[in-house]
Amino acid sequence: MPEIKSTLDLIMEKAEKFTVTDEEKAAFRRRELEGKIKGLVQKYLDGLLDLERLKEQAAAFAANEEQTAYELMRVETLQRIKPGQNNERLLNVLSVMGVNVEVVKKLLRDFEKRIRQGEKKRAELALENLRKRGISGSAVIPNLDGDQGWLKILRELNEDFHGQLKPFIQP
Repeated sequence: MPEIKSTLDLIMEKAEKFTVTDEEKAAFRRRELEGKIKGLVQKYLDGLLDLERLKEQAAAFAANEEQTAYELMRVETLQRIKPGQNNERLLNVLSVMGVNVEVVKKLLRDFEKRIRQGEKKRAELALENLRKRGISGSAVIPNLDGDQGWLKILRELNEDFHGQLKPFIQP
């Protein structure tokens, strides 16, 4: 009568056939480090860590993973920057990572200026179109959030902004 094998024995037999390459191991470690870095940045943004403690923990990760931890933290932080929002805490992290935050601030100011100019032009165009249809008055306010043309322009401006951040993201 054949021997009845346990589930663990069956799993171990199957697992013997699989090997993990050094590349796969490195990818696993990188993904794990990315998760830790994301968590660290989020804790700082949530106010659970102060900037000094963030620097200490980043240095601890960097000691084990060389420059990879700093690179990942810089990338994670830059990807979280959103024009029109308060980015001050993110800029603090970037300054710790050695990024020239004045350049990033200028990019943010320029982007927001372009948005205001675009909104003004698009609103004037919408008002003119409404006037042509016989709709006018001081209570008429164009709804840019529903204007597909404006939303397309806004997407393009956002893509352009993030494109300008790419040199800071790539090592």
